[in-house]
Amino acid sequence: MTAPILLTGFQPFGDHAVNPTALLMERLAGEPGVVTAVLPVEYDSCGAAFAALLEEHQPAAALCFGLAARSEYIKIERLAWNRDESEQADNAGVVRTDDAIEPDGPTAYSSTLPVPTLVRELAIAGLPVTFSDHAGGFVCNHLFYRARHLIEMADLDLPMGFVHLPPLPEQVADQPGRSGLTLDQQERAVRALVGLLRQGLGIAA
Repeated sequence: MTAPILLTGFQPFGDHAVNPTALLMERLAGEPGVVTAVLPVEYDSCGAAFAALLEEHQPAAALCFGLAARSEYIKIERLAWNRDESEQADNAGVVRTDDAIEPDGPTAYSSTLPVPTLVRELAIAGLPVTFSDHAGGFVCNHLFYRARHLIEMADLDLPMGFVHLPPLPEQVADQPGRSGLTLDQQERAVRALVGLLRQGLGIAA
């Protein structure tokens, strides 16, 4: 049996009653060749949840998604930084404004996905996309760093990266000048990314 591609999203958090990444995981659940999961928006448990998914499913690649509430673009993240630095409390009430994720870890890890290719192909598909060198200081970046650290420490041959998705149109309806990105468009982006990963890994659709 061919190893699946692991896809993860996050639960709703803060003022966001809906997290489109969780809805996307629900939409893709049960699809052939992928495994989906919705992770807790908690510093202390998201990494362990990701590690358990790796152990259970032994995926061929992993692609994690999070909400970038202030973005109008799909952002393919290039770097995970070794820092928790956000004034926002996670869903367990934890605030970390200046904490190393791994005190002895490197300053940053790079995505091991072909970021330029992913950006180019989504742009060709007519989707609003860019790359980013800073995944923020909240739980998204924390998970990205934890996942890459785990993969490096275990010496796994596992391509992994993180993608931030913009809010849905209804989430920004009261914000002038903002349009958001529909769930159908976001699903199209996720499916395109999965297809590109399958192609790069030589996995049949």
